[in-house]
Amino acid sequence: MVSARFITFMEIYQCTLITTIFPTPTVLAFLITFFTRLIINCRKTPHNMKRDSMIATIYDFPPQEFLVSSTQIPSYGPDEVLVEVKASSINPVDYKLKTSQLPIIRWFFPWNAGRDFAGIVIAKGNNVKKFNIGDEVFGNACGGSLQEYSIARQNEIALKPTKLNFVEAASIGLAGATSLQALKWFKTLTHEDTVLIIGASGGCGGFGVQIAKSYGSKVYGVCSAKNVELVKGFGCDVILDYTNPNFLDDLKDVKFDIIYDTVSSPEDADQEVIFRKYLKGTGKYVAINGARSDMIRGQLGCERQGYHCHLLKWNTEDLNDLRDLVENNLVKIMSIQTFRLTQEDIDRAFGLMASRRTVGKLSFEI
Repeated sequence: MVSARFITFMEIYQCTLITTIFPTPTVLAFLITFFTRLIINCRKTPHNMKRDSMIATIYDFPPQEFLVSSTQIPSYGPDEVLVEVKASSINPVDYKLKTSQLPIIRWFFPWNAGRDFAGIVIAKGNNVKKFNIGDEVFGNACGGSLQEYSIARQNEIALKPTKLNFVEAASIGLAGATSLQALKWFKTLTHEDTVLIIGASGGCGGFGVQIAKSYGSKVYGVCSAKNVELVKGFGCDVILDYTNPNFLDDLKDVKFDIIYDTVSSPEDADQEVIFRKYLKGTGKYVAINGARSDMIRGQLGCERQGYHCHLLKWNTEDLNDLRDLVENNLVKIMSIQTFRLTQEDIDRAFGLMASRRTVGKLSFEI
């Protein structure tokens, strides 16, 4: 059976963004590559397991809900591994399908939910050289992660940090790698740099604080009063409580080399309007969401001066760097709320995630 589970969320996200503008040669080339890859990826090796089905979380339209149900165990391609998922975590990007108003997104339903995972390799394709059966890995499950078994591309996973259990390892991939890539997009940070993290108590924000500190940079973090101690525990040098009407007074004489915005989105207030003026003349503003126009510009390679809207590009090298930061105690695991793979817990976890007021990570023990 061919389904959208063979394509990454980012590819779908890119497709929906670029098709909101008039076709260009770049757009047409992307679409040709996209659907060619879909056809190629359908050539799978069937698994040889005794069981044929598994429990998985599926998103479908209608009824526009995440449903825990039984489905087929996926087959894997020559560059993929089949993994037994031990744990998974969810991120804001995981519910974007549900809130998308673009009709094109419906082409890809049903969709296996989740991407962040940690688990054990139980089978691998002929071209897989980096990993062996029995390896404990973490990263991107392109076949969905809120399920008992999944597939992952060998260049989108890495060996799990030995000091972390599966639930902890499943919580670091997407948020950690996104922050690692975003903060080094324009330059390698040093002890001479000053960095502002907007949304410092969230998944990406919390990792952003710790990663910036690992380079020796001075870090300012924006969060609410109730999360001040949490962000202080990440090593943040100066904490700005946005619930204080006068919190910007602390930035009167400060200019930043990098502002990392993990909050702005089409659904929320644009933080750039508030904080852009605090950049140095050569400073850079990096967001992981933002206005749809900026997302489109990012995909077409024509972003505004000094601005970058970052979409995660999964790769083993960055996951290895993230693992090393964890192993060397430069990045510690954020607070984790743990759930089970039941309909009740799926509904509760996605409800919390959609509120955009979660602290730390929401993870599932499979």
